[in-house]
Formats: sequence, structure tokens, C-alpha cells
Amino acid sequence: MNTPPANLADRWSDALAALQPASGPAWLQALRQSAAGHFRSSGLPHRKVEAWKYTPLRVLDDLALATDAAQGEAGRAIAMPAPLCDRAAIVDILDGVPAWSAAAIPDGVTLMSLAEGIGHFEERLRPMFEAIELDGPSRAFAALNTALAQQGLLVHVAAGREAGRLLLRWVSLPGTAAVMKQFRLFVLLDHGARLDLVEQYQSMAAVTGGLNVLCQAELGDGAVFGHVRVQAESDQEVLLTSTMLEQAADSSYVYRGFDLGASLARHEITVRLAGPGATADIAGAFVLDGKRHLDNHVSVEHLAAGCRSEQFFRGVLGGRSRGVFNGRALIQPGADGSIVRQSNANLLLSPLAEMDTKPELEIYADEVEASHGATVGQLDEAAIFYLRSRGLDEAAARRMLTTAFCHAVTDRVSGRGLAERIAELLDAAMPTDTDV
Repeated sequence: MNTPPANLADRWSDALAALQPASGPAWLQALRQSAAGHFRSSGLPHRKVEAWKYTPLRVLDDLALATDAAQGEAGRAIAMPAPLCDRAAIVDILDGVPAWSAAAIPDGVTLMSLAEGIGHFEERLRPMFEAIELDGPSRAFAALNTALAQQGLLVHVAAGREAGRLLLRWVSLPGTAAVMKQFRLFVLLDHGARLDLVEQYQSMAAVTGGLNVLCQAELGDGAVFGHVRVQAESDQEVLLTSTMLEQAADSSYVYRGFDLGASLARHEITVRLAGPGATADIAGAFVLDGKRHLDNHVSVEHLAAGCRSEQFFRGVLGGRSRGVFNGRALIQPGADGSIVRQSNANLLLSPLAEMDTKPELEIYADEVEASHGATVGQLDEAAIFYLRSRGLDEAAARRMLTTAFCHAVTDRVSGRGLAERIAELLDAAMPTDTDV
């Protein structure tokens, strides 16, 4: 049965009143109250909600809500994963609480906590806060994130500045309560600004908990936003992310996502190409085994002429795992000359693995170039035979083909060192047993 436990939404609704922060300007406090009301009236998504029909929420039943789970951790020795990339400014986010060294931040780049960011950029952040849809069960986690908005990070890059690479290293701490934490991330890139953001989700110990991250980004004219997300959490972790971007003329968003762990991971990416010539290049790869569940939902809206978008996803599924891909591209009237590409291919290594894929195109403009395709299948036996004829045993041949399948995405990562490190993690995550 694919419905959340009957009492989960009620438990979380009851907890909201006690947990809601009282800090911040009056408009934010009112918005938190409104979001809590939307959650109480709509509840959690269930099998009749189209966007969530394949994603059960039973794994959340033992999680409580939290706003600041890392209290009392100061001074504690914490094992941190090795950084995924060199020459990067690092922000460590321990149980949802960010910390960084101001000395490592380049000129023209501003990092602030959520509270500080609202104080300095209120005129820009308030409409972004208020633009989030909160009504209905499909928006339950956006409503929760807003109702409990307290921990977060603002990244601002001034006009024409090259920010370099910023690494967000997310770690859940062992020994803490099993909670669903909330985090808000704002990325503001002014005219011509450039930022490479890498998110690394990789706790060093098996931790039971969840993280609900809502990221909003504004890209000014000609801004370039490179975004890499690598998730390699334990099988007891839940990760829910929602990324929303508004892009001005000639701006560029390049996303590379890799899911190699977690009991449940779901990513929503919503992009509005609002200015002429804006581009969005969105690619991801995932490796599932055991009973892991991964859900990618991508929506790109073309609102102006001459925009271009691509969605390119690859998945390998073993055991009893399940994957979901829903990719949508909407070409609105007036977005003439748009170019759209969609591709989702998946390999099933087990008879009990499942993949649900649904690419969608809606076109209401002229002179549009568009293509989409989706495949779910098994390894090519002819290719396996060829590799075995060259001296590989069957297991090695299958592993070589499955890793090469996903390297079509790692090869698209900018930066050789980062691409090689991600490829190593991906190869290590490959299922070793193609049976159940």
C-alpha cells in the first residue's frame, strides 16, 4: 500500500505549533503560519497525487520534525568525509546547521545565514519566499520547509564576479534523534556572475533521519550557475530536495546529479527560462540496490524566444529497488525557436527492480526543435559475449557495461578531478549481485 501512515501527518501537524520559529520580520512569521495551515489542511502526498503516486512515504513514519537538531554539538569531534573537490571554499552543514570560514570566501561572494540574509536582502528574498506554492498535498514538503524556516544559507555573487567553486558538505550526526530537518538555500547571481556549487551528502556513519532542502536561485542576465549534487547516504537516510530557478536572458544553468545511496531520495527541479537565450542543461545518474527508492521530477518552462534545455538521465537498478523519472518541458506561446532534448535510459539488473519513466513535451510555439525518448531494459547480451570473447568473465563484463552506461553522465561533469572522484563513487556503488 503506497499511502503514508494515517497518523504521520497528524503528528507533524500537532508538532508545528510548538516548533515554529518566532524570529524574523512580520511578513515571514505570517508566511510561516500560512504554510503551517496549508500543511494541516492538505496533509502529506498519497498514491492519488499524480506526482507522488510511485513514491511511498512509510520510511518517514519514525521521524519527528525538527528545526535545529545540532544544538549541543559544539566542540564534539566529528568525522567528516573527504571533500569531493579541491580548491573549493567549504561550508559544512552539520545536522542542518551551516558553518564556514569567512577567510576562505573570495571577494565579491557573500555567504550569510538565513536570518542574516533576510536582513540584508529582504527586498529580493521576500518575493522569492512568497512565490512558493504551498497549497495541496503535492506541496506538503514545501509547506513544511516554509513553516519551519529557520536554518538556511544565502549565497550572493556580485555582478561580473567569478566565484569559483563552493562545496556544501552535508553530514548527519550519529547519536541524535531520528528527525526530519529543514533547510533553505538561496542563490543570487547578479548580471554576469558565475558560481560552481557542489553539494556532497555523505555522512560517515549510519544515521536514521531525514533532510528536506528547498533551494531557490535567481540568475541575472548572462549569469552562469554550475550545480553538482552527489548523494551517497546510508540506507537509513531520507533526502528530499526541491530546486527552483528563475533565469534571465542568456543565463545558463548546468546541473549534474548523482544518487548512490539513501533509503528514499527525491529531487524536484523546476526551471523557468524567462529571458531570451537562457539555457538549462540537466543531467543525472543513479545506482540503486536493495530496497532503495529514487525519484527525479524535472520541469522546464520556456517563456522566451531562443531558449534551450536538455534533460539527460541514466539509471542502474538492482535488488528490489525502484526508480522514477518524470521529465517535463513546456514551451509557452512566444517561446519561438526553442530547442528541447529529453532522454532517459535505464538498466534493470534484477527481475524485481522497477523503473517508471515519463517524459513529457507540451509545445505552444512555432519553429521549435524537440525530441524525447525513454528506455527500460537489460544489458546487451551481444556486448557481454563480445567482452567475454576478449578474456573477461561474465561478472566483469557486466560490471564494465553498467559502469560505462552511467559514465555518459560523469563525462559531462566539469573539472577532471571532480569527475574522476564521482566516477569512483559510482563504480563502487554498482550492485555486485544481479539477483534479488
